[in-house]
Amino acid sequence: MKGLKALAAVLVATGLLASAVPASAGAAAYRHYVGCGISRNATPSHVCPKGSKKGAFFKSLNADVNYTVCVKFPSGKNLCAQAQKAEQGTLYVNKITSTIPGRHRVSWFVEGKKVGTFVFRVKG
Repeated sequence: MKGLKALAAVLVATGLLASAVPASAGAAAYRHYVGCGISRNATPSHVCPKGSKKGAFFKSLNADVNYTVCVKFPSGKNLCAQAQKAEQGTLYVNKITSTIPGRHRVSWFVEGKKVGTFVFRVKG
């Protein structure tokens, strides 16, 4: 019985450590979102009116980087803007010109690794 309690304690401790590591290691290096507008004041939004301007916003918090931003449209088509330069601490916006009603998925990549995804819907 004593051995079973020790094993359970080890498993609980291991589970806590495993869940704690990603939280500390995942300190955000980038901020990314979609807004209904293309000005610095546009706030993150998951629903945008069909006729509104839409922007994919990106900021690198720790270093100058080159990033790629891709939009997957409701039709399944994927469109990417590659080799976008981002200086540390500067907010950048890529216009999304879609007026297609439905779900859009925006993904950002740095050095070929996905650093974020944001899903929004164009309301028709």
